[in-house]
Order: sequence, then C-alpha cells, then structure tokens
Amino acid sequence: MTTSSVMFVNEGVFGVSDDAPAPMETVRWSNGLAAPMAHGAWILTGINTGQVRVSAQRFDVAPPIEATGWEEIVEVSVRSVEGELRINSGYDITPDDLPLLNPQGPGWYRMRVHASGRSINSDGVSDEPVEGYLIAVWPQEPAESVIIRSSKMIDEALLANPAGPGA
Repeated sequence: MTTSSVMFVNEGVFGVSDDAPAPMETVRWSNGLAAPMAHGAWILTGINTGQVRVSAQRFDVAPPIEATGWEEIVEVSVRSVEGELRINSGYDITPDDLPLLNPQGPGWYRMRVHASGRSINSDGVSDEPVEGYLIAVWPQEPAESVIIRSSKMIDEALLANPAGPGA
C-alpha cells in the first residue's frame, strides 16, 4: 500500500528517522539523493524551501524495482534505534498521514528512494510541489549503497565525493 502527502521542506532536505537526535557528524552525502547516518537518513531535495510530494511504502521483503516515471533511484541502509522510523520535515509540520515505516521495530532496514523533478527549480523556492519522492522500506541487514538510476545531480555528487556511493 502506498500512502502519499505534500510536505514542507527547508534547507533542501527532509528526514527519514526516529525521534532520536540526528547524528549529523555521521552523515554520508556521497550519492547526492539519500544521505544515511548512524541512524536515520536525510533525503536531499532539489528545491531549498517549499512543498514536495512524498509517498511511502513498507514491505516485508525487497519489492521489485519500479523505475517508470522516476528520474533517480538509490538504495541505502538505514538504522532505526527507537522503532519509530518515519518521514519527517524536521519541523512540527510533518504530515501525520505518512505511515510508520518499520512496524517490526528497531534494527536495520533497506530504503529505496525514488525522485523526480529535483532539477526543475534547483535551490529555489516552490509553493506548489514540482518534486516527487517515493520512499520504500523493508527489513534488511546493512549493505553498500546502490545507484539504480542516476542523474546529472547524482553524477555531480559522485564527482564531489570520489569515495563512491557506498561511502
């Protein structure tokens, strides 16, 4: 089941995390779309401030890759420390209708992040959502980050971080 909402973002990111404080010193920005941390992750938007469309899915096992309509797709490992992994804006205005992504509780999960529209209003402000994201999560032990579908934005991030997407 897919649940969708429109969400406010600021400073070009939104989170997938528990309520635990974000361990910013552990952020791995390497692939330019999903930046995992010691627990949780940041999703990098194209806009700096405004509204984006976000959809969420949770699975028991890895779903087939559905690339139709998505410009970028990456997979990263994400850890939940409190068992309340949710999509959040980092503000009190996070949509309530997006589901808990890990009903199995604390532990490691795989997160596939799909994005479209990130280059439309790069670093701009958008009152109407021009970007879309699909976040799919399932239980899985940690593994290297993988770029399934790349873009100019991802390619530029990889050039800026020669350690590669798994870094």
